[in-house]
Amino acid sequence: MTMSDARLACVVMSLANEPGLVDAVRSLRDQEPAGELVVVNSGGGDPRSVLESAGIDVRVVNVPERLLPGAARNAGIDATRAPYVAFLAADCVAAPGWVAGRLREHEAGAAVVASAVANLDPDNAPAAAASLFMHHRRLTNGRPRPIDLYGCSYSRALFERFGRFREDLRGGEDTEMNARLRDDVPVVWARDVVCGVRYPRTVAALAADQWQRGHVHARAARMIPSSPSSLRLSERALRNVRPALAQALRRPRAPGRRPPARALALVPLAAVARAGGVLAELRATPGPA
Repeated sequence: MTMSDARLACVVMSLANEPGLVDAVRSLRDQEPAGELVVVNSGGGDPRSVLESAGIDVRVVNVPERLLPGAARNAGIDATRAPYVAFLAADCVAAPGWVAGRLREHEAGAAVVASAVANLDPDNAPAAAASLFMHHRRLTNGRPRPIDLYGCSYSRALFERFGRFREDLRGGEDTEMNARLRDDVPVVWARDVVCGVRYPRTVAALAADQWQRGHVHARAARMIPSSPSSLRLSERALRNVRPALAQALRRPRAPGRRPPARALALVPLAAVARAGGVLAELRATPGPA
């Protein structure tokens, strides 16, 4: 199959030629069937040379200035032609079946297909805590209820009907897009379409990452109509501890290791850090809570 025949466009989004890009692209290059593959890098670096040194020949859109996530997604949409479009961050990898599973659902009629996640470092306690706190409703070996419908691929026709991703948000651009689709376009969750995620590997990195995510989330919420208030977001982060721990303690749906015991103690730390980041943004930008 040539790239012009591919049914799924796979857009890898990279910031400043970040570490992990080679692994991300290789994980998509090795898929069967093949997707239409493009890398969108912004903010500096020479990803083309790095990929060529690894023996990977792929189309690269390299933008010198930093693009926010929505703009990077839109650049990937513009650079591809396949009827369905999926996105992968450069610090993640696509598990085998990532392309095939999406196409199975799209060609059965789904306009939007959401995916599951897996922790690439399950024996590391901070990484396991981050995975539980952020993604316990998307884990393949859990029994998520309700399911968080993220990591989506889309029918290209939806962008003509509903518009593209907002380019002014530092995060939450997929949340805002999915909210526009919600009333008209059902989302199908494909448990076997799995994104492997690299989470922070130290306690300090875990806390800093969640603080930053809280700050970005709160700022994005101010820019998206009908979003929860900052106070509600901080409360939601703290309330997320209980379901995250409950998910960890359930019998796994699929074979696999349980998270390290220390990870359970770190989930509340992640929640407090996330809530702190939300409240820090509230203090930095006075206005309605």
